[in-house]
Amino acid sequence: PFPEPLQHFWCRECLERSRVEACECSSNREKMDPGWLLLFILLVTEAAALSILILPMPNNTIRGWVLNFFSKTWAGSNILRYMTFFLLLLNVLYFGSSMSSIYSVEAFDLQTCEAKLDYFRHERNSYITGFGLFLFVVLQRIVMIQTQLHDTRDKVKAINKKN
Repeated sequence: PFPEPLQHFWCRECLERSRVEACECSSNREKMDPGWLLLFILLVTEAAALSILILPMPNNTIRGWVLNFFSKTWAGSNILRYMTFFLLLLNVLYFGSSMSSIYSVEAFDLQTCEAKLDYFRHERNSYITGFGLFLFVVLQRIVMIQTQLHDTRDKVKAINKKN
């Protein structure tokens, strides 16, 4: 539906050319590393788990069910824990790689279409890995806070029943 140059809107060289086939950026695209797909799946899973945990719970029983599900799943499955820690290690390595690629580029090096695409790709990847690491820490803390809240509400309920 769009004219051919508008299909490659991220590249100024593509916009200036009349034929997309002549642009080097469409022919030099790299295949995606499967590690990035794993890290993206980890990020989405962390975001979904965090979203469930921060939802307001109608009562303490439901909060207990949700916390028991997450706690038993985490404690009961060594494979899940090992896979998660492996993905976190992979996340740290990819984060370091992305950040070193970003900081190694000087402003005058971004003259070509390929250099700009690489820079923005590394920038996007650093956001994905950084958010994944941050969400893991936040998820651990939210589980701890929710567990403390659940235990405290159970204690208050028990005290109120005695009185």
